[in-house]
Amino acid sequence: MFNKMDPGYTILVYIVWFLSTYFIVVFLLALFRNRDRLYDSPELNENKELPKVSIVMSAYNEEKKISESIESLKSIDYPKELYEVIILNDGSVDKTSEIVKKYADGKHIIFVDNEKNKGKAACLNQGISLARGEFVACMDADSIVLEDVLKKTLPYFEDKEMGAVTVSVEVKNANNFLQKIIQIEYILGLSLFLKVFSSFNCIHVTPGPFSIYRKLVLKEINGFDKNNITEDLEIAYRIHKADYKITNCMNTCVRTITPHNFKGLYRQRRRWYSGALLTFWQHKDISFRKRAGLFGYFVPFNYALIILGLGLFLLSLYLFFSNIIRNFSFYSLTNYNFFSNLLWNFDILNMSIFVFFGVFGIIGMIILVTFGLNATRNAQKKKVSVYFGYFLLFFMYQFFWLCSFFLALFRKKVRW
Repeated sequence: MFNKMDPGYTILVYIVWFLSTYFIVVFLLALFRNRDRLYDSPELNENKELPKVSIVMSAYNEEKKISESIESLKSIDYPKELYEVIILNDGSVDKTSEIVKKYADGKHIIFVDNEKNKGKAACLNQGISLARGEFVACMDADSIVLEDVLKKTLPYFEDKEMGAVTVSVEVKNANNFLQKIIQIEYILGLSLFLKVFSSFNCIHVTPGPFSIYRKLVLKEINGFDKNNITEDLEIAYRIHKADYKITNCMNTCVRTITPHNFKGLYRQRRRWYSGALLTFWQHKDISFRKRAGLFGYFVPFNYALIILGLGLFLLSLYLFFSNIIRNFSFYSLTNYNFFSNLLWNFDILNMSIFVFFGVFGIIGMIILVTFGLNATRNAQKKKVSVYFGYFLLFFMYQFFWLCSFFLALFRKKVRW
C-alpha cells in the first residue's frame, strides 16, 4: 500500500517544494529591491485644494471599543471641515447607539441608527451612499487610526488609476501569547506582504480595519457585495477587474483588536478562509486573465499552493502515524524494547530527500520571517519566541483551512 503511494507522494513533495521555494525567492528578491523604500510615501501637497473625505464605520455591539475609535477619528490631522465621519449602527442590542449619539453632531460626525441588523457590507454601502467625500475610507468600529492616516494615504490617489490604498495593520493590546503570535502575522501578512505585493499590483485584500477608496471607483463597481462574508477581500477582486490599482502605505497604520483565545481565532479564520475560497470561485474568471496583469496569475498560484500544501500536510500526517503503528508492531518482536534503537548516527549522505526538503522548507521560512521582520520597524524581531509562535501558527493554518474547505464545499453558513 505504501509503495503504491510513494511515487504520488514524491511528486507532490517536489511540486509543493518548487512552488513554495519560488514564492519565497521572488518575495525576498522584491523585498531586497524595495527595502529602502518600504516606508516612503508621497507627500500631500497642502498648497493645492485638499479633497473632502468621508470615513464610514459600521458598528455592531461595540459598546466597549467604539469610543476609542471615534476619539482617534476626531484627532486626525486634517481640516475638520474637509472630512466627515459616518457611523452606522447595525442593529446593536447593547449600548453602542447611546454612546455614538453623544458624539454625533450631524455635521462632522453623522450617525445612522438602524434598528435591524443588515450586515456589515450592506451598512457600508448605506454609508457610502450618504458620503459627500471624493474619497471614502471604511473602518472597523474596534480599530484606531494614527492622526496622519489621511495625509499619508491621500497622495497616492494622484495616480488616476489608483482605486484603493491600504495601510499597515497592527494588533492593539497584544496581551497573551496567542495575540503576540497574531501580531507577527499582521506585521508580515497584512503589512509587509501587502507592501511587496503592491510592487506587482497584486494586493488581494483591502483590510477592514482601515482602507480608503476613490468614491468614483466604489460607484462604478457598485460598492461592497452584501452577500459575501469577506467583503474586504471580494471588493479587491472587482477593483482589479475594473482595471484599477491597489497599493499599500506602511508609513501609517491602524491598530485593531484580535481574538484572545483559540475559539475566537477559529471563528475568525473560519470566516476569512471559507470566504476567501468562495470569493475565488465567484471570481474564477480572473484567473490567467491578461487584463488583470500579474494579479490574474497570482491568485491561482496562491490557491494552488494552499491546496497542494494542505494535501501534502494531511498525507504526511497519515504516513507518519501509519509508520508509527507499523513500527510499534515490529517492537512486539523485541518484547517492546524501545531502547534498542535509541542510538542514532547522523549521515548526511543517507538523508532522505523528504527530510532534506523538510529542513530546506524550515530554513526558508526562518529566512523569510527574519528578513521580513528586519525590514519592518518592530521590536518583535529580536524575540526567539517569534519563530516558535510562527511555526505554531503554521500548524493552526492547516486546521483552519481544512475546516474552511469543508464549509465552502458543502456551502455551510458561516457566522461572524
